[in-house]
Amino acid sequence: MRSQSQCYGHRMGENVQTAPVMAHAGRKLRPRAWGLALVGIVALVLSPNLVLWSTSSGYGGVDADDNWIDNGGKVLETAPVTVQVEGHVAPAALALLLLVVVVGIVLPPTLARSGHRTLGDIVRYSAYLAVPVCIVVGVLVYTVWQGHVVMDQVQHEVLHPHGFPWGGVTVTTGHMTR
Repeated sequence: MRSQSQCYGHRMGENVQTAPVMAHAGRKLRPRAWGLALVGIVALVLSPNLVLWSTSSGYGGVDADDNWIDNGGKVLETAPVTVQVEGHVAPAALALLLLVVVVGIVLPPTLARSGHRTLGDIVRYSAYLAVPVCIVVGVLVYTVWQGHVVMDQVQHEVLHPHGFPWGGVTVTTGHMTR
């Protein structure tokens, strides 16, 4: 008797038909509201800490005879002005971020109930994308603005520097003390 070679339980040379392996036909991946809420909470907690900074400057000093002088060396009657600037995130920026998260959570179920589930998914995906984009772009623009504009104003003895709208500044002026 002649032995036949077998491969995986089939005789060699036998035609075996195979079906393609398909992925499980389960639920379609949809963006979830809880994930967006988590991203929003993290963004709202971290964004104020990403833009905190401060600087101060005194526009004068004391000469060798213990007289008050300005930055040009001119003797003054009163103590020179000091300016302290503290940068922080603007409340309007936090409100905008919160609005994006709330719309991304509330609007998709409303659209799904009215038969526009795909549009609701687009809104939620857009909110997922908009939150980090707002944070990254806001921090970059804010940092460049504050680093160049506000610091330049402080160095040029502007008493009330103005900050970028995405972030606020608190300006405190006073006089030097001995």
